[in-house]
Amino acid sequence: MNKPDCEPTTFSGHTSNIRNALFLPDGQKLVSAADDKTVRIWDRSSCSEIKNLEFASAPTSLEVSPDGQLLLITHGQTISFWDLESYAKIKECSVPTLVHSASLHPDRGVFVCGGEDFKMYKFDYKEGTELESFKGHFGPVHCVRFSPDGEVYASGSEDGTLRLWQTVVGKTYGLWKAVAASETAAVSEFSPSQIKAEA
Repeated sequence: MNKPDCEPTTFSGHTSNIRNALFLPDGQKLVSAADDKTVRIWDRSSCSEIKNLEFASAPTSLEVSPDGQLLLITHGQTISFWDLESYAKIKECSVPTLVHSASLHPDRGVFVCGGEDFKMYKFDYKEGTELESFKGHFGPVHCVRFSPDGEVYASGSEDGTLRLWQTVVGKTYGLWKAVAASETAAVSEFSPSQIKAEA
């Protein structure tokens, strides 16, 4: 960033389009996901590949957990969780739809995800069981993220909207006074309380 005229550093290995890339918490490693059905971890200084994780379908998103210990990978109808020290898979959970994005709550109690069927899903992280699902978007959900404090999470969709959802429905948060779905017909279709912004 300080030397925009310098030649870019190249990391060679993927054989198809790269969908996602991000730095790992130590700042010395990167992780990338591509249509070649792999997720690769790279050493920043040497530009060499450290680890190659292979999947049956192309990985669609990556997220590092807030504590920097886990890597979430969505692929097909599956979300897998990987240890960032050993690069070993800890667990995986199946989702009823092709999933595009997932996010883990800061306390690791739950994770949320969204995908091709327009719905948002909330799962218990420890048990891997679905807690609830609900529809608010009118197109596939491509990005889901918890806020740093875990009070709300955001979802971005092909319908051109960004929606904010409460983790605990009905709780007043900042300047937002939540309205439960049962209180007004205007939000009767949306299970958790939410606010919406259009792109």
